[in-house]
Amino acid sequence: MSLISLEQYSEKQNRAINRVLDTLDRLDARTSAHYSEKRAHERKAFRGLVWLSIPDGTQEFDQAMTKVWSRSISQSGLSFIYPMRIYETQVRVGVPVGTDQVTWFRAEIVRQKEVEEEHFWEYGVRFLGKVIA
Repeated sequence: MSLISLEQYSEKQNRAINRVLDTLDRLDARTSAHYSEKRAHERKAFRGLVWLSIPDGTQEFDQAMTKVWSRSISQSGLSFIYPMRIYETQVRVGVPVGTDQVTWFRAEIVRQKEVEEEHFWEYGVRFLGKVIA
């Protein structure tokens, strides 16, 4: 899969990012009481950039990598938005730690939802373990 980098987002997509994140936060606030009891780990708001790597046809992750906007994070996973549908379920996510370090996790896409009016997708991933270099 060919990934779109943040630099390739259209002007319209760049303007939509905060609206999408705000909309998803509002929806989450309405349902948080119901789902918070079912979650194994507490979710924290985390609006920031994380790395996303999707395997190419050879199952190599390093070939297709980009930054995406994250919305929330927990010990067991995170949520991010991306302007395209991702069909693969196994991905790698790089979470910034400090100013110049990234911790990579093997992850599985467990939830996806289209935010139709903004032409973005929200993804929820479950961490499967750290990537050992």
